[in-house]
Amino acid sequence: MSLFDSSSKGVKFDVVGATVTGTVKSAPRERQQTKFGSQDPDFWPNGDPKMQILVDLQTQERADANDDGERTLYVASKNMKRAISDAIRAAGAPDLQPGGTLTVQYLGNDPASKNPQNPAKMYAAQYTAPTSAFAQPAAAVAPTVPPVQQPVAAQPVAPLQQQFAPQPAQVAAPAAVPQAPVQQPFQPQPTVHAGGLTDQQVGQLQQLRGAGIPDAQIAVALGVTPEQIATFDSTPF
Repeated sequence: MSLFDSSSKGVKFDVVGATVTGTVKSAPRERQQTKFGSQDPDFWPNGDPKMQILVDLQTQERADANDDGERTLYVASKNMKRAISDAIRAAGAPDLQPGGTLTVQYLGNDPASKNPQNPAKMYAAQYTAPTSAFAQPAAAVAPTVPPVQQPVAAQPVAPLQQQFAPQPAQVAAPAAVPQAPVQQPFQPQPTVHAGGLTDQQVGQLQQLRGAGIPDAQIAVALGVTPEQIATFDSTPF
């Protein structure tokens, strides 16, 4: 399949607060960006191609009866890349993986943008790594079974009486070897700060405050209450 093929609808962040949530369908892939309004590949002034990351998501969104809910998230801006990277790090995961759940929200525009006519958008992201059912299965280990003992041939013994025929030797069945339980991968527990905020939420709180986003809007983006943020601010470290 060509890197320019995409049958899924693209995710759009047209208004502040727009959010997409979905299950990652496949490993992220790279594609060169195209020039605005055309299909011509785009390049930086030094000649390097402008690249973007494509993430295929299975969402609950349905635009019509034929909509299967598949969406493609085009990650081109550095702010979206940073938000997703922070979310992956907070989840203790190496990267976006099939079966994981990704949420991205458009928070607002960066007031410090160099081009006020086309300001950079600010994003927040959350990521949940896939459960063990989606993880790559470990190679099966063949159970250790002791070798079957061959029966010892009975030595002929002179019969004491005719009616006492020699009986065959009894062979003990091999003992079953208990299997060691499969250990589940260790999942680090996130640190919880005052007000119930996680490390990821604290990092996003500081980033959004630095961009001048009001606390009320930050609370909505982080999924917390203004009281939780106030508790975090009033608690000494």
